[in-house]
Amino acid sequence: MNTISFANTRTLTGQLALFFTGVALVMGLASYIIFYTALHWSEDKVGERRIEIDKNEAITRFMNGEEGKITIDVLTTAYNDISLVPAEYHKYFEGRDSFVGEVGSDPDSRMVFFSYYYKDGSRKPVILLSDINQIEFGKNETLFSGLIVITSVAGLLFIFGGLLLRLSQRLIEPINNLTQQLTEHSGNAAHVFEIPSGGASEFKILADELNQYRHEIHNLIKREQAFARYASHELRTPLTIVKGASKLLERNASDDFQKRQIVRINEATAQMSTMVDALLGLVRYERSEEEAVVRDVSKAEFETIIELNSAQAKDKDIDIALIFHQMPQLKAAPAVLNMVVGNLLRNAIAATHQGEITLEVSADSLCVRDNGPGLNQAKNQDGHGLGLLIVEDLCRRYHWHFSIKNRPTTGCEALISFGQ
Repeated sequence: MNTISFANTRTLTGQLALFFTGVALVMGLASYIIFYTALHWSEDKVGERRIEIDKNEAITRFMNGEEGKITIDVLTTAYNDISLVPAEYHKYFEGRDSFVGEVGSDPDSRMVFFSYYYKDGSRKPVILLSDINQIEFGKNETLFSGLIVITSVAGLLFIFGGLLLRLSQRLIEPINNLTQQLTEHSGNAAHVFEIPSGGASEFKILADELNQYRHEIHNLIKREQAFARYASHELRTPLTIVKGASKLLERNASDDFQKRQIVRINEATAQMSTMVDALLGLVRYERSEEEAVVRDVSKAEFETIIELNSAQAKDKDIDIALIFHQMPQLKAAPAVLNMVVGNLLRNAIAATHQGEITLEVSADSLCVRDNGPGLNQAKNQDGHGLGLLIVEDLCRRYHWHFSIKNRPTTGCEALISFGQ
């Protein structure tokens, strides 16, 4: 069974119009049926009352000596002998003491009355046949009166429907207007939402609140971008100093301990430089997302990421295997990709005590699999936890889908889908 759906406000006004048009038709038909039934019922009641009056006159005339068949008026004939009554009406008298009602079908229907009266101690019948059709409404008159009723009801429903339509437009059109503005100006923070005149005051409040929230969100984004940009620039100077000092210390390193510390300083500085570059790349992407250039990410770039983030894996004797199927096309800068994949690799290394970690890359996804104890059984809370918030945030900003789950055998699988 088809039903009217009110889920879409864009077509709700038209749906309401169709709905109430159907209601109007049903109510008009019902009104006509009720009027037609009431008209015939009232005609029957009038006929019954009229023949009751004629009955009294007929009994009076029979009591005064008239017998057999007498004419009361041009419509009604009275009898005090059943044998004189036409045979088709006898069935309404048999086994009864009284009867009154209209019998037969138009145009030959008659109002029939049957009862008894007493004369000189004996009971005698009295029967009246009245040609009630001559005073009842004809087909044309019934049709005309029905048309008057239907037209009146339709006119009232049309007026009320028009008022309801205007009211629905006042309640629905502002929502449609706001939806259209949100769709057309989704990326325009300077756009001011407006409600057309005539809308309810609540919609004006809604538009003002939307403008206020958009303004606040715009300011927050600007502050976040400004902080990332300024922090990145401010960090570059001390990082440059640290790199230079590390190079000088590397020249005079005399024992293995000092060399190891210099290596650690260089690795930390490289990670910090990557983070600074990633922040700057993210700021540039968010400021002009539509203009961001899509680039092919080669196998060599993933190998470099693995090399930069595998120091701990070498210490734990864990192998990192790269399965490369096809180059993905991404808008993310190399530093951002390094931060995302590097965090996943470091978390996998932290959660794995032995075995192998796999990085699988295809055109539309990348997957990192480890052989650790899994999400629920991991005793090392740093494993599978550290850096995942950063990964989730970066994936959300680049419209990637990130998920992590336990593998059927052992360990976890972190999956990033690049599809929009």
